[in-house]
Amino acid sequence: MKHGISLTGFDLKRLAVISMVIDHIGSFLLGAMLIPYKNGGTLVVDQSSPISLWRIMQAQEVCDILGRAAFPIFCFLMVEGFLHTHDRVGYGLRMGLFALISEIPYDLAQFHTPFSLRLQNVMFTLTVGIFTLLAVSWAEERWRKTPWLRWGAVIGLTAAGMALALLVRGEYVFLGVLAAVLLYLLRNKGYLRAAGLAPLLVVSPWVLLAAPPILLYNGERGRGSKWFFYVFYPVHFLVFAALAAWISGGI
Repeated sequence: MKHGISLTGFDLKRLAVISMVIDHIGSFLLGAMLIPYKNGGTLVVDQSSPISLWRIMQAQEVCDILGRAAFPIFCFLMVEGFLHTHDRVGYGLRMGLFALISEIPYDLAQFHTPFSLRLQNVMFTLTVGIFTLLAVSWAEERWRKTPWLRWGAVIGLTAAGMALALLVRGEYVFLGVLAAVLLYLLRNKGYLRAAGLAPLLVVSPWVLLAAPPILLYNGERGRGSKWFFYVFYPVHFLVFAALAAWISGGI
């Protein structure tokens, strides 16, 4: 009999989705509620600011903290998916397809326009991560008996993946790709594997909230539809874009 708490892959995915939704409540919905307090697009805060403004800002801060667990968990799950799928190329192409599908909803929610090149949705980062891992795993196999060549290739291919992520400009850009490669390279290191999240600390120290659930992962897929997140991701952006427009229009 097994004792203690453990989490399946789908348990982790649910936690990541909840964290992501909380994050977007703060950035999109509470962000829309801040519009009346802005002067020329700039938020003005001083001693005379109303208590309602402070409460909205405090709620945003809480949402931002709780939302920082989302990407590290999704990044971890992407690496797990890469390790266990029978079609790694197909996995990357599927992620890339839904990155494209999600981009207009993302831009509507994030930038209030159907098209923007300022920043792309996080699925683009995960897509680049998958194909970087594909290249790294090829190098591991190709030069498995020549360590100096293997590690040279791994470093070079990781740097190339990071450069591509910077060019694509998905959320977390090259830091996300670097974290994915580290999580992959540490795949057999037990609890030490959580150290792969280290690059994401540059964004926020609160990404460490993802470490405990990741360490509770039991290696099992769990019960649930693999298509849920692919569909939920673009749809939730459309819902938040509509709600934010309603809030800002009704203020």
